[in-house]
Amino acid sequence: MKMNELIQKYAKVCKGTFKYQLMVSSSLRQASEFLGNPDISLINTALVDDYTNHLSTTLKPASINRKLTNLHTMLKYAYDREMLVKMPKMSWQKEDNERVRWLSPEEEAKLLELLPEQTAAFCEILIHTGLRRGELLGLSKDQVDGDYIRLWKTKTGKARSVPMSSRVKELVKDYVPFSLTISGINRDWNKAKQQMGLQHDKDFVLHTLRHTTATRMLERTGNIAIVQRMLGHAKIQTTMRYAHISDQQLLQAVQ
Repeated sequence: MKMNELIQKYAKVCKGTFKYQLMVSSSLRQASEFLGNPDISLINTALVDDYTNHLSTTLKPASINRKLTNLHTMLKYAYDREMLVKMPKMSWQKEDNERVRWLSPEEEAKLLELLPEQTAAFCEILIHTGLRRGELLGLSKDQVDGDYIRLWKTKTGKARSVPMSSRVKELVKDYVPFSLTISGINRDWNKAKQQMGLQHDKDFVLHTLRHTTATRMLERTGNIAIVQRMLGHAKIQTTMRYAHISDQQLLQAVQ
């Protein structure tokens, strides 16, 4: 069986949102193109190493690992169904997770002050819930159920419920569904970022808000499993990147 044929088979069972499924299929097709659409029996560790070296010329370790995860999951699907005799080893890259950027309370206040009203509400909800950008953009009123936001289709393919504070309830009532676009949000974000004097901080991106949710929740609860469930991570290893302590906490610990 050729790799492209396997990609077509796997696409039919790949779980997650439609957008996520398209991303996975695109990633796998790119891999197949680089490898020359080989027979899957020929995909060995050496070929995976070649593909990894190719990716390393343009991508960071975390991005490489995401693409390798897509490839590994598809090949595991084939292996479990006896389409593949032996699984190749993946050249997993060591990720530098020491730098996890999150907002200080002062930065949060300034950011929300500078953003246009609807974008500010959007970002404030992200901070308090840890929702992904796409999850909030696609949120509708019928997904709001009492104290919870019900997400039926997620990146991991598993439904989850996200609790809402009283402040989030107010914002959701007033602004959901949002009439924002990704390009508009990015434009507002970058303008505020420049006004805050952070234009050279490459880690100050919209995803920083999700990091902020995780960091603050871990500081309050000390429970990494709660953070995992809140963010909807399929694997605890993904959440472990937030198992850090701030410099201020470290200072307090020795005083």
